[in-house]
Amino acid sequence: MKNILIILPLIIFYCQSKAQTISGTVYGNENGKRETLPGVHIYWENTTDATTSDAQGKFSISQKKEHQNLVFSYVGFERKTLHVHGEEPVEVDLFTNIELGQVNVITKDKGSYLSTVNPIYVEKITGAELHKAACCNLAESFETNPSVDMSYNDAVTGAKQIKLLGLEGIYSQLQTENIANFRGLATNFGLTYIPGPWMESIQVSKGAASVVNGYESITGQINVGFKKPDSQEMLHLNTYGSTDGKLEFNANTNLRLKGNKLTTGIFVHAEMLDKKNDHNNDGFLDHPLNKQIHLFNTWKYNNEKGMFLHWGMRFLTENRQGGQVDFKKGMDRKTENPYGIGIDNNLYETNFKLGYVFPSNKTAVALLTNGVFHNLKSFYGLNNYDGDEQRFHANFVWTQDLDKYAVHTLNAGASYFYNQFDENLNLLDMNRKESVPGIFAEYTFKPSHKLTFMAGIRSDFHNLYKTFVTPRMHFRYQPDLRWTFRLSAGKGYRSANVLAENSFLLSNYRTLIFEENMQEEAWNFGASFIQQYELFGRDLQIAAEYYYTTFDKQLVTDRESNDDIITIAPLNGKSYASSWQVDVRYPVIRNFDLTLAWRQNDVKQTIGGKLLEKPLTSRYKGLITMNYTTNLKKWMFDYTIQFNGGGRLPLTSTEKLANTESEFSPFTIMNAQVTRYFRKWSVYIGAENLTDFMQKNSILGADAPFSPGFDATKIWGPTMGRKFYFGARFTLNYD
Repeated sequence: MKNILIILPLIIFYCQSKAQTISGTVYGNENGKRETLPGVHIYWENTTDATTSDAQGKFSISQKKEHQNLVFSYVGFERKTLHVHGEEPVEVDLFTNIELGQVNVITKDKGSYLSTVNPIYVEKITGAELHKAACCNLAESFETNPSVDMSYNDAVTGAKQIKLLGLEGIYSQLQTENIANFRGLATNFGLTYIPGPWMESIQVSKGAASVVNGYESITGQINVGFKKPDSQEMLHLNTYGSTDGKLEFNANTNLRLKGNKLTTGIFVHAEMLDKKNDHNNDGFLDHPLNKQIHLFNTWKYNNEKGMFLHWGMRFLTENRQGGQVDFKKGMDRKTENPYGIGIDNNLYETNFKLGYVFPSNKTAVALLTNGVFHNLKSFYGLNNYDGDEQRFHANFVWTQDLDKYAVHTLNAGASYFYNQFDENLNLLDMNRKESVPGIFAEYTFKPSHKLTFMAGIRSDFHNLYKTFVTPRMHFRYQPDLRWTFRLSAGKGYRSANVLAENSFLLSNYRTLIFEENMQEEAWNFGASFIQQYELFGRDLQIAAEYYYTTFDKQLVTDRESNDDIITIAPLNGKSYASSWQVDVRYPVIRNFDLTLAWRQNDVKQTIGGKLLEKPLTSRYKGLITMNYTTNLKKWMFDYTIQFNGGGRLPLTSTEKLANTESEFSPFTIMNAQVTRYFRKWSVYIGAENLTDFMQKNSILGADAPFSPGFDATKIWGPTMGRKFYFGARFTLNYD
């Protein structure tokens, strides 16, 4: 897509030898949304005379006779140079994601950005980053990301999980369009329910999130932004196929009605895997056979007078069949026949958002709601697990600038959450209803672009867990444009959906014993800094962070104390996770971006009365990503190397007596992709797990799945080997 730089007209005056003052306002323009941009570095070319824009994006700088070109620079936005004469105030627009001008490459979209303005540590992943891998769904979109890990829960269901700050994804709040989503019955498969081609961007925030979004976020928040119905993209098509037999088709289109005030987006996703793969010859499918249909329709109305409406409807149906290769659908489930699993999900969702900005531009209100119905029917060998969930969430937010210059801002409002669970495990019936009204307030103090302090508190009134209070705080200090420091602290709570979140443990011979209802509670503390340099005319960014999470209440899975049962019981002792990470991002040469990252995890829990390293958790992760794009963006080459540290395996007393290995070893994963761009088309081909590394004995007791010793849940590495894939994209934009 061609992006045309807007050169603002300047009124030219004759300039005398004495100095004069140039003033104006800098705006950031992202996806057509124009907002003032504080902290922009502004300087006269080839001099040290510089200034920065203030909290309202305004600036003033003295001009001498020899000063000709004024440069505007801000990380994540294009660098812009203006030839300046005269004293007339100027307005300057800096654009994100600029790729091609009429002839020359203006700037290359790096794909992911660390915000230096937001008081909360946020990384934004854009569509450019998502194109660096096949990115069939949200789970796979983190393959090139240093902060988020993706792995399988077990070796038979295909359920995927993410880890943030060393802890499972259940401690991170997953949102779509700023509304909490894909939780409860969708916990284990929700990451695969968000198609990559539908996503416009992903925002990953670490540590305590804003109280405006609820009380559940403990280690962070992942918010997915879908493509908007009023975007420039008229039609997008994507097809994908892989050597393991997976086929996928995605399509989305935008329609504009009533003079573009009313727009609608239609999204279609279909995938199928019907090839039986057993690369390690253990008699079990490496990945379940599956079919999925996902439809989404979203509408947006903007009256261009401060009010907008946004509503949508979603339908998803999916069928998974796994287990032993010889198992067939409809086969009697008894010990004489092959072991099988079957999982059917049907999900319906509707969402509605209303927003209004008052004419003063100092007051705004918003209402965000969604309702979900989810039906699950499944079996794991001889175990049956079914569930129905009805969920409703509403959040009303009032935003008020308390002074003329937006130094003091208040966000306040109320929320309501309702969740009805009906679950059946074999002969056990479990029903639970949650009703949680809540109120919140969050104050932001921003006296200048250098300093931001944000403090929030909310109180929620739970029908099961009574009243609880969630305090959170964020602090950001930027002494100059090269350094950004952040501190954060906050508390988080979550209602544990024990069976829904741990149903994969049914792929095991042992009996599952668990607490039906419990609220988990934890504190999170974080510190980070971002340092930026200009090295050989290119931006070098170094980021470092440390986060510490400690639990007051937690459900702990114990696979070690008993040979015959797995228990999920309340914590009796300490449980914590500390995580530090350093990453470096630098364009080594023109069009060649390099990211180096290293993270160290220390995660421990009290299990069986002893404080132990949490099992199946890698002690470290290293990442190298390389991206090279040719001039005019005809070709793009991507290569990723993941270094995964070893960790502890959960062993029973019997396994210890048999001298079973107590740790898993470090391993390396390599992925690569090549993309060829045409005017409206692009084609891509790639490979995952180039070294063909697979965890040995991923299914214990695979030859006797109905007997003691069978366990498909001790997963720490890939269960599938090398995979090649190919695909094509077609995009048609409005003129």
